[in-house]
Amino acid sequence: MSKAQQPTGNPGQTDPAANPAIAVWESVLRYAPSFLEIDRAVSRQPGFQCAVGVDGEMLGAFSGGYAHLGQHARLTNDHLFRVASHSKTFTATAAMLLCEDGVLSLEDRLGDLLPALADSDVSGVRVGELLSHSGGIIRDSEDADFWALGRPFPPETELLEIARSAKVLERNEHFKYTNIGYGLLGLVIEAASGQDYAEFVNQRILAPLELENTGVDLDGRARELAAGYGPLVLAGRDHALDARTEIEHIHTGALAAATGFYSTASDMVAYFASHLVGAAPSVISDESKRLMQRKVEDSGVAGRGYGLGLILQKVQDRDTFGHSGGYPGHITRSWVVPETGVVLSVLSNAVDGAATAWGEKLFALAALAEQKTPESYKGIGPDTLARFTGRFAALWGLQDVVELGGKLFLLEPGAAVDPKTAAPLEFVDECTLKSADPNGFGGYRESVRFEFDERGASALRGPGGLRFVRQEDFALPKVLGLAN
Repeated sequence: MSKAQQPTGNPGQTDPAANPAIAVWESVLRYAPSFLEIDRAVSRQPGFQCAVGVDGEMLGAFSGGYAHLGQHARLTNDHLFRVASHSKTFTATAAMLLCEDGVLSLEDRLGDLLPALADSDVSGVRVGELLSHSGGIIRDSEDADFWALGRPFPPETELLEIARSAKVLERNEHFKYTNIGYGLLGLVIEAASGQDYAEFVNQRILAPLELENTGVDLDGRARELAAGYGPLVLAGRDHALDARTEIEHIHTGALAAATGFYSTASDMVAYFASHLVGAAPSVISDESKRLMQRKVEDSGVAGRGYGLGLILQKVQDRDTFGHSGGYPGHITRSWVVPETGVVLSVLSNAVDGAATAWGEKLFALAALAEQKTPESYKGIGPDTLARFTGRFAALWGLQDVVELGGKLFLLEPGAAVDPKTAAPLEFVDECTLKSADPNGFGGYRESVRFEFDERGASALRGPGGLRFVRQEDFALPKVLGLAN
């Protein structure tokens, strides 16, 4: 089993007093690599890459698992991922740039911009409707086997042919997510700018933001990509990690504007940080940012809406914007929390990758760190708290004692984290904590007593009375009282 790469970045070099989210996420970053690595291992996922920033400053990046299973090559912060539908955010940004340039309008019609569609059913669809998936256009065509490597992604001629009969709904009838629509936006950007789509994005977005590890489609850096893998359910009879099928990286043709981009989690954090209102550097105005971040459509999924190229939803009761991405072999997700200035990106390299679930768990850890500190911690310094922390094992599994936001929590790695029910342990003395877990089926109000050696906490007992020992010291005990 590989170990997670520890965070790199500049923790401690920004002023936590300027934004409390800095201290919160620094504590999350201290725990997150080992937390996600357990989750990755028990769910038999290949790997992950993660980065966190606050107020435009990178706090840290880390990774775990494998970039290539066959070579047992560990995944690093430098491996590239196909970020798929994150591409739509770049395309939307490009469209807003052209609107600011005065050569494009959100009210412009497809038929006027692309003469090949002038007499088609979608000729009246507006640029703004394409950006918000409000144009009623088919998602991927009636033959979308390019998503399963059954055929190449469509070139421009095929994209236009698909579009001519792509009407599924009336304009603005219902949110209708469409990769075809965003492919057409790529052609719109070329028509309005007079440049190749990739050239325009490179010159106007990637270069100014210094996104050196981001590109529009498969190119000369393909060897730097983490391998992508098929789902666990198709990984042979035993569904073993090593039996996952490796998926070849391919060009996305005329759908690059919808799904072709590659990047790293660190570049994604830098890019999305530029979309915070007032951020610098930035390539679009705050007015354009507000337009992109304003909800245009409810998606039909509770709590999830869409702006202009951005998914909008609440995470831990806070509004976020960002995007997900699903490419054959890679699943990715990024969030921006305007209230706190936090940007989080999680990238995974399997069709059933857990990027969204992992990111939501990290937000849950942050919510724990934000909880009120119990009165029992008054006067207790960080060195004392650090003595209790560690990973402990018994027959029933693992328990982690974790410091988050200056408080100690008892967590089960690999399990769900619910900030609405999880509570900090109370501090009793230098060898004892007490459970405040409201679950009466568990160890509510029972003590957690620790043993220590020269390396720190070596064992704990409780709540519930069971003794857990430091993970590396664990051995299955012999059952007492049984005959040989």
